[in-house]
Amino acid sequence: MATIFVSHAWADLELARALQVRMSNSGHRNRIPVGAAVAGNWRAKYSQALASADVLIVLVTEASLASRNVLGEIGAARVLEHVRGMILLPVLVGSTAIPEFISDIYCFRLRDPAELDSLTADLCKAINDNTKLVPRIFISHRHKDEPVVASLTALLEQAFYIERTDIRCTSVQPYMLTPGERTSELLRKEIAGAELVIGVLSPNTTESNYVLCELGASWGRDVATFPVLIRGATYADVPSPLSERHSVSLENEENCLQLVDYIASRTTLTRREGAIGKVAQQARLLAAAAKQRD
Repeated sequence: MATIFVSHAWADLELARALQVRMSNSGHRNRIPVGAAVAGNWRAKYSQALASADVLIVLVTEASLASRNVLGEIGAARVLEHVRGMILLPVLVGSTAIPEFISDIYCFRLRDPAELDSLTADLCKAINDNTKLVPRIFISHRHKDEPVVASLTALLEQAFYIERTDIRCTSVQPYMLTPGERTSELLRKEIAGAELVIGVLSPNTTESNYVLCELGASWGRDVATFPVLIRGATYADVPSPLSERHSVSLENEENCLQLVDYIASRTTLTRREGAIGKVAQQARLLAAAAKQRD
C-alpha cells in the first residue's frame, strides 16, 4: 500500500479527515494524520512527511486555493513528481473549476460528501495503477552478513504484519531486487522514501562502499537511521556522521526486543497481537546469529 499525504485548507479539515479515514481503511498509510497536533517544528515535520510520501491527495476548494501552505505543497509535489515519481491526485470539491497550474493533471471530482466512498475507490485504483511503492524499512548490510539479516527480517515478520513491499533487504527473499531493475537508481529512491533505514554494522562494514553510500544517503536526506552492531562490532565501527546516533548490539536479546519497540514507534507497521512468545523466540535466534564471527 502507499504512503499518502492529504493536503487541505483548515476550513476543509473534516472532509479531509473523512477521506483519510477511508484511505486508511483501504490499506494506505498517512505518516501524519489529518488534523494531528504536531509538537516541535511542525513545518519541518510536515515537509519531511510530504517529501517521503508516495502520493499527494489535495482537496481543491476556494479555501485551499487561497492557502499558501496548500499551494506550496502542490508545488513541491510537482517537483517530486519529476524527481522520484510522486503521484499527484487533485480532488475538485463541489463546483470548483480546474486551476490553470494543474490543468495538465487529471482531476477527480467530489460534488457531494455522500460520494466519498466512490471517490476513495477511484483514488485507490489510480494509486494501484500508477505508483511503484517504496519500502517502509530499508536494511543496509554487507551480503556476507546475510544470515544475520535473514534472522532480523524473520523477527520483523513475527512482530509485525509484513507485506513483500514493506522491506528492502537485497540478500533475503522475498525482499530482494527483481531481475532487470536499475539497482542504484531504485535504491536511492527507496532510501529517500523509507520510514526507517537500519544499518547492520560488523567490524568490516567499512570495506563495503555500497553500505557506506546507503547510510550516507539516508543521513543526507534526513531519513530516520538506526545503526545496529553485530559480530563484535563496537561504536568505533559506526561510520561518521552516524557515529553521533545511538546504536545497539543485536548480540543482546533485550536489545533485539528494544529494536522491535523502536521500529513500532518510528514506522507505520502494525504489530501482531498475541505474538510475544514467537517474537521472544526469534529475538533469541537473532542474538545468537549476531554473535557469530566472520
